[in-house]
Amino acid sequence: MSWFSRLCISRNDMKNSIRNELFALAHKAKSIAITTHIHSDGDGMVAAFALQEILRIKGFASTIITDGEDLSRYSFLMDKAVHQPFAEGMQYELLMVLDCNSRDRLGPRAALVDAAEMLFVLDHHVPEHGVISADLQLIDPHYVSAGAMLFRLFERDIMGFEPSARKFISEAVYVTILNDTNNFSNANTRAEVFQLCACLARQGAQPHLLHQAFLQNQSPQEMLYVGHSLASIRLHLEDRVLFLHSDLALAKDLNYDPASAMSVSRYVQGVANLSALAYFQEVQQEVWKISLRSLKLNVQEIAASHGGGGHRKASGLTLKGNLQEVQDIILKELSQAIKKL
Repeated sequence: MSWFSRLCISRNDMKNSIRNELFALAHKAKSIAITTHIHSDGDGMVAAFALQEILRIKGFASTIITDGEDLSRYSFLMDKAVHQPFAEGMQYELLMVLDCNSRDRLGPRAALVDAAEMLFVLDHHVPEHGVISADLQLIDPHYVSAGAMLFRLFERDIMGFEPSARKFISEAVYVTILNDTNNFSNANTRAEVFQLCACLARQGAQPHLLHQAFLQNQSPQEMLYVGHSLASIRLHLEDRVLFLHSDLALAKDLNYDPASAMSVSRYVQGVANLSALAYFQEVQQEVWKISLRSLKLNVQEIAASHGGGGHRKASGLTLKGNLQEVQDIILKELSQAIKKL
């Protein structure tokens, strides 16, 4: 038997063990909650929809706990979703955290971790700061998305579900992949990603319809928001770094909720000859959600040093201050990283 075959068997044994242990925890729990990181996205939140459906079919009721953000972007996947905004004092016996391994990235919902009797963490990010101490965890940065991890973890169960359930879960998982590969344009789009997508398509997922529903359903207000943000582009460090931003004043003028926007950074990832780009989105007064992208630098290290996280080539963080102050911080970090190239 080759070393690769032994590795595959070892991984399968591990997945089966984690699956069995998770269902054992669910049987013990009188209440179950599912949650994801702050500024939820099409991986963490949509993976939560898929997991909730898996649990429902297996006989376990659950509630997805959000920050009260606008989830209308995912309406085509939410017919059965049970969700509730976080409130102080919430307590669930079993908490399942998806697409996040750090309590620092849960925001106020970190209180759910403290209140839970049992914890399960599933994530595909490198462990960083404030790592959640869980009863059961599956962390593997090799996977393209948390949704993909869920599918492989429960694949045996999913394939035994009714066709309609297999289709729904496959659609949700496909959307998580669309989100985290930026429509198959990121470097994490490897052969096994297409193999998984072929499997999802065989279960009824229709890529062209999911692309339209997830990536081509922007409102006119969102496109105006994107357009004004693109108009803010400025180049730094001899045109090697691109900055753009969206402030609260813009959102107010357009009567638009910035929390409902997909990252504007995806519209500028094709700019040639950049070492890095940073998109600054003001989500509260002088609170900036910052998306970092680079094909050359390890932006995960920069994000992690400020309490954020993500992947080597795509990460995010939050900083407080006026726009000039937070941009100066990021420009200094990027300048230092470029000098090390």
